[in-house]
Amino acid sequence: MRAIVIGGTGHIGTYLIPRLVSSGYEVFNVSRSKRAPYCDYGAWKSVTNIELELDRSAEERSGNFGKQIRDLRPDIVIDLICFTLESAHHLVQTLRGEIQHFVHCGTIWVHVCV
Repeated sequence: MRAIVIGGTGHIGTYLIPRLVSSGYEVFNVSRSKRAPYCDYGAWKSVTNIELELDRSAEERSGNFGKQIRDLRPDIVIDLICFTLESAHHLVQTLRGEIQHFVHCGTIWVHVCV
């Protein structure tokens, strides 16, 4: 199974990604920049790091961000850096019916009915 983690080198992803790898997932970390995880577990060697140097908001307005994630052919998407209702809505609508699981972990102020 392929898991895409958006924002995987931060607080949660640093520990989540090695657990996904050790559970047998093929893991892709989507990040805005080249940033190392807090702890360099050996599992990170088998993670595909994808640096998207883009403005997420602009890409969402043009309809491209969700498509870029969908084109990675994920089974699971875990979004750790979603901060607006519009951002969550864009990704949910693009991935609806295309993946098995979507985990949103952004901010308490974002609510989406999926």
